[in-house]
Amino acid sequence: MIKDLIYRWMLPKLLSNACESSIPRSGEEGQKVNCFVVSLDRGGQPFFIATKFMGKVLTGVKWNGNSYCEEHTLDLAELGAYELRITHYYGLSTIAYDSIFDVAFHFLTKFVYLKIRLVRYIDATHQYFFNKSKIISKKRMELLQFMVSDQLDREHDGIGTMDLMTKLYSIRWVLHPSADEQEKNLELYLDSLVDSGELRKVNHEYIVTGKAISTLERYEEEERRHTEAVKLQKKMVSLTIVLAFMAMIQAGLIRLPALIDFVSWGQDGNSHNNQMQPTPKPHG
Repeated sequence: MIKDLIYRWMLPKLLSNACESSIPRSGEEGQKVNCFVVSLDRGGQPFFIATKFMGKVLTGVKWNGNSYCEEHTLDLAELGAYELRITHYYGLSTIAYDSIFDVAFHFLTKFVYLKIRLVRYIDATHQYFFNKSKIISKKRMELLQFMVSDQLDREHDGIGTMDLMTKLYSIRWVLHPSADEQEKNLELYLDSLVDSGELRKVNHEYIVTGKAISTLERYEEEERRHTEAVKLQKKMVSLTIVLAFMAMIQAGLIRLPALIDFVSWGQDGNSHNNQMQPTPKPHG
């Protein structure tokens, strides 16, 4: 059968690069990982992990209910009775295959790996430009407004500085050159809100209190009054300029040209009419 031929072709390649019991999934060690886990499930439950393939026999360890520890072998003809799962740990990426045909297709075409490399390149480009930009700290009231909105959307009330930084700037902040400085700066803002009563700190997490609502309402009212005062001030300045201009005209400091000279227009009209009148005939 074609399936058996693919098994005999692919399984030795996969198991020659089988993963160890511990697989790093972060940092430089995680980026170097390139290994496979070939496992079989039975009825949706763990059953067997293969470590070697010789001839038509898979050698590996069987699940005992708590861990994979019992040595076990399976004939190639028995694989149809189980659910095959092949996982490729490729750097920090994890690729799951659910059939030997799927593995063979991507092994030949490299499609999924080209896709991963493209995504990594795009991500690295975004990270490069993000690192070049400056992380702008939110002002005290802006931060409080964000925390109130965020707490209403969360099931858990408290939030730590790292999670809050991620929500404010995305996970890219971790690799930013000023990441530690910005996290400390955020913590200072949060502690100041704790001191003034808008937040409370419980087990390194910050929780919004009821006072935050009244503080934000007062702040918004002050901002509204300030905006109205600025608008009124601008109107007063414009009115003052207009009145000063009119006063200068009345004082004769500024002369405006006449738009229509009604006197000249009337005289011109009379002379025109005189020219149009007929010459009187002589009497006698």
